[in-house]
Amino acid sequence: MTKRWSGYNNVGICATALMAVLSHSKQLNTANALLVMPLVMHNATVIYLANGKVAKRDAAALVAHRPDLFANFNSRFEEGLAITVNAIQLIVAAGYAKFDGKLVLLKPLHIDASFGKRAERIAKAANHISVLLASPVDELYLNFRIRL
Repeated sequence: MTKRWSGYNNVGICATALMAVLSHSKQLNTANALLVMPLVMHNATVIYLANGKVAKRDAAALVAHRPDLFANFNSRFEEGLAITVNAIQLIVAAGYAKFDGKLVLLKPLHIDASFGKRAERIAKAANHISVLLASPVDELYLNFRIRL
């Protein structure tokens, strides 16, 4: 089976998502950075996490409360690996972050209407994502059912 390229989930949207999360967390280890794209490539997850009325939960509580958001998370993770690595390279090359075993914010990216509605929704969800990614990495990968 050949996979078709999807322009919807691309390096630019991933770089924007990583920068939005970094604006809250200031740094991301590699394992956590690899979880950002699978979260934001799923529109229902972004809408849910961007809702300011939704309580911020740890990974286990969120998966238990909304298992529908994580039903295909492993396949999204696999699809987003190369895109995320390329987005990290782009962010570092552009001088927005440095990579020294982890991604560290150097200067923020101001996401506004010129980025589009999807990027704005991702930026709204970024604080919730950064809180979610504060959980221990092994718990995140276990709860999201990622097969390594």
